[in-house]
Amino acid sequence: MFSIAQLLLGRGDFMPKPRYQTPSVQQSKNGAYFIRPWVDVLTEQGITRRKKTIVLGPAQIGKRQAIALRNQVMEKLNRSDYVIQSQIRLADFLIHYKNAHLEKLASSTRAKYRCHLKKHIEPAFATLMLCEITTKRVDAWLTEKENAGLSWSTRMDLRNILSSIYTKAADWGHWSDRNPIERVSVGRKRMVREKRKLTDEQTRRLLAALPFDVRLMCCVALFCTLRISEILGLQEKHLDFEAGLIRVRQRYYRGDLDVPKNDKAVRDVPAGYLAADLKRLCTGDPERFVFQIKTKPKWGQSESVTRDGCDILQHFLRPAAITLGFYWKGFGFHALRREAVTSISCVIGIGQAMSMSGHSSMDMSLLYTLDDLGEQDRAVREHQERILGKPEGPVQ
Repeated sequence: MFSIAQLLLGRGDFMPKPRYQTPSVQQSKNGAYFIRPWVDVLTEQGITRRKKTIVLGPAQIGKRQAIALRNQVMEKLNRSDYVIQSQIRLADFLIHYKNAHLEKLASSTRAKYRCHLKKHIEPAFATLMLCEITTKRVDAWLTEKENAGLSWSTRMDLRNILSSIYTKAADWGHWSDRNPIERVSVGRKRMVREKRKLTDEQTRRLLAALPFDVRLMCCVALFCTLRISEILGLQEKHLDFEAGLIRVRQRYYRGDLDVPKNDKAVRDVPAGYLAADLKRLCTGDPERFVFQIKTKPKWGQSESVTRDGCDILQHFLRPAAITLGFYWKGFGFHALRREAVTSISCVIGIGQAMSMSGHSSMDMSLLYTLDDLGEQDRAVREHQERILGKPEGPVQ
């Protein structure tokens, strides 16, 4: 377990005792109130004490308010454990953060966190102390990332990871101040990857161009809202043909079998007309995975089987979309899932679509919902007809 005591003993030092300082409130030449207390500073050589000037506010606040602010500041500074904790290097804290927190996350989330930490966060902040990573500094850093072309979604991920670091530091007793990431802005939301909606005809053509088993996988995403990892995690025991339900109880991501993404993702979803086709893939073995997609032979094998979503996208879904002429960057199983959330929300409402898709918040379901111009046009015309009446002659 990471602790301040271990950090200090590793440096050959011990936690200093609490202070009882009450420095006098002074005024500068321009009238600003300030104090100069002794502060414990953690250095490579150990702990030392230094005088530090702390500005309390401008002359307009008055002496009484300045004294009240002095008392608030000194309540923290006199606690040596708080002062030393705030001076922990991020690199030191991340060692424990990765081992104690990241290992509890789902494999896909864990891989994303480790990638962002290594590529973005550690190069920028690893050598800084926790108290040096301020809202202003992170704001400026994310602005640089935006100017460099980093997407809004990735910048939001970086912000959330940094916020998680301070949340865990507070949970484990290593941070006692406000989370500096709470008020960080990631800039205006501009999506790099376009979110399009296939027409019904394009959807039919895409499904017709795929092999039966891959087509059925796409249908489960398109009509039943399952994530690709949840589709690959389906075993025969998760298909209840009597009730006509797909029971989502686990997910499979690049060799890692785990529980679903969140509590809401554990759900039962109607299979509809897909039940008959799903039954064709079953052999009667409850533990057998339903989808095992055959690909081209390799390495001297007569045939090859994959259960990796990226492989299936690369060898089947993407080539079909390119050949048919409606591929765009970002098209894949997620696009089909968005189609499902959009269509289902039009029929049974966004609340039921949220429950069916396993989203943990309404905002996430709204983010997934695409603009259905056909439904919007129908709603506009119905509203016009109620007010103005239905126009005579052919409708344009």
